[in-house]
Amino acid sequence: MNNYEHSKKARRVASITYLLIMTFILGGTYISNQKKEAVKKALTHLPETSSGFSKNPDH
Repeated sequence: MNNYEHSKKARRVASITYLLIMTFILGGTYISNQKKEAVKKALTHLPETSSGFSKNPDH
């Protein structure tokens, strides 16, 4: 193989590696954001829990 064929193969490997890394980063970011939104939504729908102490001192 000549130099052009070697460089073509190297560019192909580099581009595939780059795409895999970017897919991993973007996929992880997307999943992380989805989990954060789900937790935020779950926390907004939770009723207030009692601490066991009454705010009114008469009770």
